[in-house]
Amino acid sequence: MSKQFNYTEIVEKIEVLDKWILIKLAIDATTPKDRYLRNSIAKSITLLKSINYESSRQSYNEGWILFRALIDRLVYIYYLKDNNKFEEFEEWSFIQFFEHQNKARSDERFRRVLIDKNFAISKEDSNRYKSLKKKNIKWIKPDPMTILSSKGLDFLYKFGYDFASRQTHPMCSDGEFEFYFLTGLEPNPYNSFDNEILIKNAILVTTMIQQDILNYLSFGFRAIIYIFLEQIRNQINGIETELDLTFFKILKLIEADVSLYEKIEPRT
Repeated sequence: MSKQFNYTEIVEKIEVLDKWILIKLAIDATTPKDRYLRNSIAKSITLLKSINYESSRQSYNEGWILFRALIDRLVYIYYLKDNNKFEEFEEWSFIQFFEHQNKARSDERFRRVLIDKNFAISKEDSNRYKSLKKKNIKWIKPDPMTILSSKGLDFLYKFGYDFASRQTHPMCSDGEFEFYFLTGLEPNPYNSFDNEILIKNAILVTTMIQQDILNYLSFGFRAIIYIFLEQIRNQINGIETELDLTFFKILKLIEADVSLYEKIEPRT
């Protein structure tokens, strides 16, 4: 590319904004939908930070695995919103988590699990599990290709999700990139690959995820947040913006403890 960007600096800017929003939403996000979307903000920035770290140490294949996980989050957000399945997904997830704990606790080979707080089952959880099982929830996982294609993002599947799947699942070429990276032997067939595209695309997908989350949450967010995300996308695509100034304005709002959103009252 003609211009090198400080991607770490951009990731850090996103994290600063996200932390402030998350702290506020810790109290205000009360419904299954809002809690899931709030937590998805945290998940997306954590994945982005991890991808940036792997890229910085040239562990690109590991970064692509994380990138596929990032796209998965975008797929689920689209699917849950379009089909109004936030509550159903939360209930199905609770059942899966409960059954995982129960299976671990019933394994006679690992009795120590019974005293592990991470596998504790409360009476309330047990009662809720019994109640939810009666609902006979039939959860169908969203298909990434179908969901992304329906949004006009089929390219994100072909050149993102599908490509990253080659690193996620075992294939006969496993370890070849690492072989050349670790040994330094030449000619290295991977030298010509533009690995910068990994962190660039990860930032793009993260801003897409977070912008959709802001649209779907039960709150109205200040325009400056949307401007900030759009400027990031433009900046890393070579379009000069006032990103630093916008970020400075956001910092001043945070410093003054000014809310970045307000509750949207339901229509009657």
